[in-house]
Amino acid sequence: MAPKSVLITGCSEGGIGDALAKEFHRKGLRVFATARNLAKVQHLKNLGLEILPLDVVDADSIAQAVESVRALTGGTLDILVNNSGYGYISPLLDTDISEAKKLFEVNVFAVIEVTKAFSPLLIASKGTIVNIGSVAGKMPLPWQGYYNASKAAIHLLTSQLRFELSPFDVKAICIVTGVVKTKFFANASSITLSSTSIYAPAVEEINIVQSGEVTGDDGQSADDYARAVVKNVLKRSPTFIPWVGGSAFLMWFLDTFLWATFFVCIGPHLMYLCLVDVGSSGCPSNPV
Repeated sequence: MAPKSVLITGCSEGGIGDALAKEFHRKGLRVFATARNLAKVQHLKNLGLEILPLDVVDADSIAQAVESVRALTGGTLDILVNNSGYGYISPLLDTDISEAKKLFEVNVFAVIEVTKAFSPLLIASKGTIVNIGSVAGKMPLPWQGYYNASKAAIHLLTSQLRFELSPFDVKAICIVTGVVKTKFFANASSITLSSTSIYAPAVEEINIVQSGEVTGDDGQSADDYARAVVKNVLKRSPTFIPWVGGSAFLMWFLDTFLWATFFVCIGPHLMYLCLVDVGSSGCPSNPV
């Protein structure tokens, strides 16, 4: 019997996709690890995985990847992991809208386009879609509004896919990802705040978020994260919305048991303290 097959987007070395590819391979699956630049996944080929070029925002590239998998498997794909992602840190009012659009192209629209292209293969195998979400899509974490919004969109769209593909016995899982130690922040776009920005007094704090320093030692290793994700995906009855990663349980608890506007209520106070700490003279005297 042929092993199950899995295709993973965004498998560049050092990231979540890389760790997931290795773990699925360890579990005996036939892994198609993809990246825009094959040089970034050559190490996976050396381990015995199959690598394919795939740019998730290029329709021709997607079509070529589908045809390659179709030819190699005889027309089926058991698991599609939409992992490719783009990071952008900036206060909403200082956002470069072209960067925000680029983020949504990769993090949202590409997920659906790739899933749409591979859907005939997934339906043929009664397969599983795995979308990599984030705790950032559950709460307004500071300075990354558009990224948060893109992950919130993925959470909802995964539920929509689960509903719409259930008649075809295709599952859809969204991983609510906590803190994972990867090169994500190193690859995120950098920003420079204008001196006229209302958040200019807090630029050092924003840079700390941008660098990933705020995660401290809370991050889970990418290998441990991958083991937990793969174990769930391969279950006969997987959890459809698992929370995995560093601080994931805490975030789940806050999201589940605190009132809906908790972060809206506490956010202005934290922002006020942040601005006061850097000596802002323009902070309101009575933040609400």
